Amino acid sequence: MMEQTTIAAIATPHGTGGLSVIRVSGPEALPVCDACFAHPGGRQLADAKTHTLTHGYIVDAAGSPIDEVLCAVLRAPRSFTGEDTVEVSCHGGLVVTRAVLARLLQAGAVLAGPGEFSKRAFLNGKLDLSQAEAVIDVINAKSELALTAATHQLKGALSGRICRVRDGLLDLAARLGVLADFPEEDIEDLDAADAAQILRAAQSELSALHDSAHAGRLLRDGIDTVIVGKPNVGKSSLLNALLGEERAIVTEVAGTTRDVLCEQVDMGGFSLNVYDTAGLHESGDYIENLGMDKARAYLRQAELVLLVVDGTAGLDAAD
Repeated sequence: MMEQTTIAAIATPHGTGGLSVIRVSGPEALPVCDACFAHPGGRQLADAKTHTLTHGYIVDAAGSPIDEVLCAVLRAPRSFTGEDTVEVSCHGGLVVTRAVLARLLQAGAVLAGPGEFSKRAFLNGKLDLSQAEAVIDVINAKSELALTAATHQLKGALSGRICRVRDGLLDLAARLGVLADFPEEDIEDLDAADAAQILRAAQSELSALHDSAHAGRLLRDGIDTVIVGKPNVGKSSLLNALLGEERAIVTEVAGTTRDVLCEQVDMGGFSLNVYDTAGLHESGDYIENLGMDKARAYLRQAELVLLVVDGTAGLDAAD
């Protein structure tokens, strides 16, 4: 299912760096880029073989160079989107990147919407829905374990398990349908025990997938970890120790932390969303009570709680 428009967008994060990549995809990707591209020897991108790099310049309508670039030509269907694609690598300044993109749009490309390259990859059969989601998970992975899980999903591990269940159920449904529609034909009866085994296997596999969903979310989003305890027992000091830097203010004055402070900590391959909260105690201070209300709200939603107590004083009723 090929789209009719040719789209372009910056594919690398916005900011200043050594390189930026602008992706152009669609039926007119090569002509659009050739309208902006100048090769010292007069070579055209339309003549380039797929999966090759061509050096040259992106030029304005008058032929003046905008930037020196490398253009990667990826012909359909051997590209991420399944369409003709050109990836233009230019220098990574904000101004020059935007200028190159503006020139490509002037030549006939349309600015891509959010996720549109992945959408085209899905529509053209290059990715299924779970793999399209995995692309974002790979980009946003917060830990090595999250990256490993997302990479397996991108390779089709989840899709493969779902398809095996689907194929087994479709085969069973087809066999039952034949028996129901053609009872007079000499067709071997379906053994009830075999049918039950197929259904039990499908149920077991789907239950396993359902049970693993929560673990997958924790890998993807991180484990919400709340540090709680009385005032001035070392909650902020613990956060600083986990981070390896002085992120939270630490003083000898009780009640220094009034709001909730959140930081990400990589712990054994897992990403922890660590929340440092106000100390919980009886107080007549309105602002301090607001902070404790927020602490209790985060505590109710926590998946992991780190209770901090004063080891020199021992546990008391407040703890």
